[in-house]
Amino acid sequence: MKRPLILSFCFSLLFGIADAQDIEQMIKQKPFVINGTLGLGVGTYNSSGIPARQRAFSYLFNGAPTVSIYGVSFPFSVVVSDQQRGFTQPFNQYGISPTYKWITVHAGWQSIQWSPYTLAGYNFLGGGVELNPGKLRFGFIYGRFNKAIEEDPALITAFSQTPAYKRTGFSTKLGWGTERNHFDFTMLKAKDEVSSLKNKPSSLNLTPSENLVLGISSRFTFFKRFVFDIDASGSLYTRNLLADTVKNLKLDKIDFIKDLINLNASTQLLTAGHTSLGYQGQNYNVLVKYKRVDPDFKSMGAYYFESDVQNYTVEGGVKVIKGQMQLNGSFGVQNDNLLKDKAYQSNRKIGSINASFNKTNYGIDVQYSNYGITQDRGLNPIVDTLRIAKTNHNLNTMLRYSIADTLISHSFILVGNIQSLVDLNRFTSAQSLSNSKTANLSYQLGFPKTGLNFNTSFNYTVADIYLGHTVFFGPSVGIGKDFFEGKLGLNAAMSFQQQKNNKINAGNILNGSLNGSFRFTKKNAANLSINYLKSNSKDITLPSFNEIYSNLSLSHSF
Repeated sequence: MKRPLILSFCFSLLFGIADAQDIEQMIKQKPFVINGTLGLGVGTYNSSGIPARQRAFSYLFNGAPTVSIYGVSFPFSVVVSDQQRGFTQPFNQYGISPTYKWITVHAGWQSIQWSPYTLAGYNFLGGGVELNPGKLRFGFIYGRFNKAIEEDPALITAFSQTPAYKRTGFSTKLGWGTERNHFDFTMLKAKDEVSSLKNKPSSLNLTPSENLVLGISSRFTFFKRFVFDIDASGSLYTRNLLADTVKNLKLDKIDFIKDLINLNASTQLLTAGHTSLGYQGQNYNVLVKYKRVDPDFKSMGAYYFESDVQNYTVEGGVKVIKGQMQLNGSFGVQNDNLLKDKAYQSNRKIGSINASFNKTNYGIDVQYSNYGITQDRGLNPIVDTLRIAKTNHNLNTMLRYSIADTLISHSFILVGNIQSLVDLNRFTSAQSLSNSKTANLSYQLGFPKTGLNFNTSFNYTVADIYLGHTVFFGPSVGIGKDFFEGKLGLNAAMSFQQQKNNKINAGNILNGSLNGSFRFTKKNAANLSINYLKSNSKDITLPSFNEIYSNLSLSHSF
């Protein structure tokens, strides 16, 4: 009697967390496999000049075993330290999605996306099926989207669960085509159960709701190189099922909607969608996109939307010189206040261009981006002294040069960044000042046959803000060597950084580290690290201090 129960339990676990497993492939897997890692670490800490920022001695044991049954993984995690003890079994929400040929069955906890505006990855408990024979694209799911959570006034607000009504619903998809060319119709219907809570919530923002979303999703490729995409949805959202009804409501030809959802004074019809048209040439591409989401657009099949937004975007790219040089760019405009009911309207312009040229031994990358925001009047006129009109410029460059052979290798990398915020409002421009410039030059020398390498770099940063001018600069050096065919690795590094505020010495920081690693076998390794930090502050508000850390860790994999 016990054996059938044990087998039943194992198979219930097996099918409890399978994620889109192909049954034919599952049968080919080993019945039982266990693997993972175990680790033990001890650390020390000492400081002077400041209060200790961690304990003088610490230890940590961690394990991450994974049990696999017919290819389905059950991960576990164990942590024991001087500060915490824990055991986690991160598969408490069971779900199965076995697939056989063109049939997929969903059961348990699921997260499915059929459209970005209808069913878009919301986690629910239930079941469903997807059928894809040939070009038919059909799906149906039903389940619980929220469980009922009673309000507990005895608990502190910060630690109490957010009360919620029980919510159930279904979604369906019907389409025709392939991933490259298809047309899908999607629908989602979900509703809160008014009687699922015994006590009426104190929050006026929590009301029983109902939602009906209809959407289309399509993608077509034509003339071999053009691609057209569209996703659009309309959402009827009744925010309070207890709100006043609308008498003598007539919808003429679409009167049947009243049989699908409760319509009352709290019902809103909102839309969301995006579309794009692209062209893919042999060495270049162009894409034009448009997106619009109404203010406060919601779907019970999705978690969050950036609403009250409309944007137009153009993107493009080209490859020249046999693909060695690539140019990519984009430009977009965006605005809110779609219903013209805000006091002010915000307008944004976003542009970027990337250029790269790469050969075997050298290359250059340049990236420039521009983000601008302005305001227009909405319901109210704009006061000039408060008008927002700003542009943020950002330029990044990287140059590299390397020489490598079997005996010796050299590598030079120069990285630079310029950031500038330009406030076009003369009344606020001085207070909005924010500019920075950064440059870093690094060099690495390596001897591949001996495993010896050296590296050095120099960093210089200038930052300007309102009434403040700060400069950071300093070098760093490092050395590393491998021994015993890579089993033992030793590394040492040191860096120094000087800071000046408004041309006055603000102090410096010295940082040093030693690190050693040894691999005993393929499955066993050890690592020892020591770090030293010395902060010499010239600012009377900041203390000078010293810190030293050490850590020894052992690891075993199985």
